Amino acid sequence: MDPIVFLFGLMISVSFGASDVLSKGVTSRIGAYKTTVYILALSGVVTLIPGLFLSSSFVLSLGSVLLLVFIAVTTYLAFFGLYRAYSKGMLSLTSPIANSYPAFSTALSILLIGASFSPDSIAALIVVMVGIVLVSTSISDLRLRLFGKGKAFAPGVGSAMFAAIFFGSSWTAFGYASQTLGFLLPAIAIRLGAAAAGFGLAPVLKEDVRPVFMNSFRRLSVMAALEAAGAILYSAGAIISSSSDAIPILSTFSGISAAFTVCFAILFLKERIEINHVIGILMLIGGVALLLYLTG
Repeated sequence: MDPIVFLFGLMISVSFGASDVLSKGVTSRIGAYKTTVYILALSGVVTLIPGLFLSSSFVLSLGSVLLLVFIAVTTYLAFFGLYRAYSKGMLSLTSPIANSYPAFSTALSILLIGASFSPDSIAALIVVMVGIVLVSTSISDLRLRLFGKGKAFAPGVGSAMFAAIFFGSSWTAFGYASQTLGFLLPAIAIRLGAAAAGFGLAPVLKEDVRPVFMNSFRRLSVMAALEAAGAILYSAGAIISSSSDAIPILSTFSGISAAFTVCFAILFLKERIEINHVIGILMLIGGVALLLYLTG
């Protein structure tokens, strides 16, 4: 594996993991929809900055325009599903489901853009994703959800799965667009374009998007910076690598953000670690090491 893909993937996962931890408090204050559109808008402004220094193509065909629109719409849907899941359910349960999107990204990369993966490499990706689930799930809380008297079963799971499907589609299209169009236009689509889709659909969905943030603006700004950093690193990694195989690998590394989410929650929210977390961490390390060896 190209070392730059590994380095960028690791930084992507840290950025997204930290943003996810911060989002729990924001969605409870201003709601999932408002969090979605303003995170996308604020991070979109930051994401434009590297466009001043990176090369981009502005020669568009109908296919390129449709690809950019696809990125914008699927990103908006993915983020809305993600923050809706976080606002409704436990972070330790909804995070691994939402972060299972590398499975969809890998499948789409193989089917649509010609990425080539051996069965061993796909097995390594599966190990990584199982590790994400283990390291991000609290077995004791899940047991209460399954067997606790009068408790609803796993709130937010449907929204998290919805987010996983659309994140897989969005990141695959974004990586491909970055390699074919350069940085700027895909970056606009995946943040400002997605925000525009959210604002445009708000009246139809009867959602209030008026900017009444109160004490949440500072946290929204930090989250936006982290989300922008992740998107910039993803695009830069895809461009520098210039190989279609880098796209599902970057997606897999970004999915490891769930592990960092749990680690940050343990450190700052004082959540306890369980045996499945330990097993999951070992699977993550082993799966990534195997992936590096098989694709090196």
